[in-house]
Amino acid sequence: MNTIHPDTLQFFNELHQNNNRDWFNEHKSRWIEIQSQFIEFTQALIDAMMPLDPGLRNLEAKRCVYRIYRDVRFSHDKRPYKTHIACFLYSGGDRTQASPGYYLQMGQEDYGLTGGCSLGGGFFMPSSKQLAAIRQEIFYCTDEFKAIMASPGYKKYFGSTFYTSKHLTRPPKGYSADWPDVELLKWNDYCTMYTMPQQLILTDQLFDEVIKVWTASVPLNRFLQRAIEGVQ
Repeated sequence: MNTIHPDTLQFFNELHQNNNRDWFNEHKSRWIEIQSQFIEFTQALIDAMMPLDPGLRNLEAKRCVYRIYRDVRFSHDKRPYKTHIACFLYSGGDRTQASPGYYLQMGQEDYGLTGGCSLGGGFFMPSSKQLAAIRQEIFYCTDEFKAIMASPGYKKYFGSTFYTSKHLTRPPKGYSADWPDVELLKWNDYCTMYTMPQQLILTDQLFDEVIKVWTASVPLNRFLQRAIEGVQ
């Protein structure tokens, strides 16, 4: 299945206005159809990306798709449901281990992402040991890392910044402020993100566009995966 369900965006528009259990239970059959088709769509994406990233070969689409239920235990926002559907393909092939991967989110603007469709690759929220390993790899392989970011496909979709939870104002410990490329080390996340034009989401072009964007992030994912190899 190379398209998402045509009711996807409308469903989340309505859920945004009626984020409660009564409304959701009344419309749950719509959600089940949307979710089912999205799982098929995700599996098609996995199959298409595997030749580019063999680490995806053991993935099962159903395990890559996020639940719609929000974890409200420690949140002031008690809305019970997410207003988007999303999947994450783990480059390492194991969702129990934090790793780079490929993300796709469709629906309402949510979780700090803009537009009806946000997607990209890279590594969001690596552990402190993984982040240290990534920074070290960038330091020792700076030209390679800069070449990845300078490639036409990468620049077209992601520009020259990363989607991040935090950007340091000073160099990380152990690195000099005088190093010419020190700005490359100040990110807490090395995550690419692109907002797809709304008009593409419910068309036959969606699948190919997702693959194009994810493909642009493959070299970065390979670099990051190499950097964290053997790091627990």
